[in-house]
Amino acid sequence: MKRALLIALLILAGAAFNLVAQPQATWLERNHDFGVFHEKDGKVRCQMRVTNTGSAPLLIVKAQAGCGCTGIDYPEQPIMPGDTATVSLSYNPSGRPGQFTKQAIIFTNTDTKRTILEISGNVIPTDATLDKEYPIKAGNLRISQRDIPFGELIKGKGSTQYLSAYNASTDTLLVSVTGAKQHIRPAVVPDTVPPARVTALTVHYVSRYAPLWGLNVDTLTLESRPLSPASAEGKGSADIHVMAQVMEDFDNLTDKQRADAPVIAVDCDERLDFGTMKAGEVVTRTFTVTNKGKEPLAIRRLWVPQGEGITLKTDRQEVKRGKKATVTVTVDTACQQENLLNVPLTLLSNDPDNSRVTIRLVGIID
Repeated sequence: MKRALLIALLILAGAAFNLVAQPQATWLERNHDFGVFHEKDGKVRCQMRVTNTGSAPLLIVKAQAGCGCTGIDYPEQPIMPGDTATVSLSYNPSGRPGQFTKQAIIFTNTDTKRTILEISGNVIPTDATLDKEYPIKAGNLRISQRDIPFGELIKGKGSTQYLSAYNASTDTLLVSVTGAKQHIRPAVVPDTVPPARVTALTVHYVSRYAPLWGLNVDTLTLESRPLSPASAEGKGSADIHVMAQVMEDFDNLTDKQRADAPVIAVDCDERLDFGTMKAGEVVTRTFTVTNKGKEPLAIRRLWVPQGEGITLKTDRQEVKRGKKATVTVTVDTACQQENLLNVPLTLLSNDPDNSRVTIRLVGIID
């Protein structure tokens, strides 16, 4: 009788043990940062370990990735108590430049059932991709554009523009800018750029200090060098052109000021013909500027976009009421690249209704 009772107790104890025995998944890693790597290098992989700290076999039932760019490999056989297995995660960067964070869900036969694993990183685009968005090179720094156009700016008013630049290396870059002037105030923010990150060149234009009326073109130089001395070959520089049309403000003139304002008139009907010229000779033509208004006419600027071989001179900068100024235009045909002269000359003045006069210089070089 006592033996039968003992056997029954042992059976009940074994059954109770079987009821409480269960697997337990203890993950040694749940996150992995691939850091910065190049898209051209292809897939990257990492392994995350899981230990069965339970008392029954651990089974990974299935795994689910957030997108097709993430691959998962996991053991299909049971993981016995005390054993450790690995789950392999991969990321395909092809066509996916930039920062990423991806998740994978692992389903097990444990009470919690689901575990989320996470991978992250930052992908440096291929040269073909960079050439589209950042075509200008300054060493390992790629710049979005060569020019910063401000358009028309009223004299006395300021404006701010910027361009972006990208660190296309796996080293931190130090970025600086030179060429600041009284009317051009640049800054690089941030000037320390981690790998695969973006910085900005910001330029504040103070038009009241611009040296010229009309078109002003200035050059800034953007320089980059790696923080690590071992990567010195990645340094470089690029010139950035800053352009602005500085114009006079006539909007706040009173009715009387407009009535008394200067009025410009030119005698060449917006066209100055040099006729047929022999190659190598220097030819001069003139036209007159008359002030038909009351207040003095100020000739702010005379200029041509192609300055080589063309010189401009006026005998006076201020023309009083009813008076004239003579503008002399000289063309050195030896400096002209084409046999056809067709160049716009711009005359800027303080005539509020006609502050910009364009006269086309034409001729044939034989």
